[in-house]
Amino acid sequence: MFNKCFFVFKNKELNFVWVAFAIYIFGFIFGTTNHILDIKRDGLFGYNYVPLPINIYWTFLTFLDPLTIVLLLSYPYWGMALAVFIMVTDLAVNLSVTFYYYLKTGDFSDGRLILQIIFGIFVFVTVPMAWKKIRGFMILQGK
Repeated sequence: MFNKCFFVFKNKELNFVWVAFAIYIFGFIFGTTNHILDIKRDGLFGYNYVPLPINIYWTFLTFLDPLTIVLLLSYPYWGMALAVFIMVTDLAVNLSVTFYYYLKTGDFSDGRLILQIIFGIFVFVTVPMAWKKIRGFMILQGK
C-alpha cells in the first residue's frame, strides 16, 4: 500500500508516476464510461453481435476498469499489473473482433480502437518505468 509520503506532491522523484497514473486513470474512466453507456443503451449483456464469452468480457470491464483505478491509488503494483492485463486482453479481443468484421464486411468502422491502441502502448511502455520509480521511492522510504 502507498505510504502517505507518496501523496506529498513535493516528492519530485515521483512526478513521472503521478503523470502516468493520471493518464491511466483518465483512460480507465473513459473505458468505464463507454461500458456503462453501452449497458444503459443495450442492456447488461448487450453485445449480442459477438460470441457470449466476448460479451461477458466486455461487460465485465465495467467493473474491472474502476477496480484498476482503486488499485492504482491504494496498491500500485496490483493496479499496474491489472492495467497491463486489461490492455493485453482487451486489445487482443478488440483487434480480433475488428479484424473478423473487416474480413466479413470490408468495413473498418471502429475509430475508438486507434485510441485504445495508443493508450495500450502508453501503458506497456510506462508501467515498467513507473514500477521502478515506485520501487526506488519505497526503498528510500525504508518500506
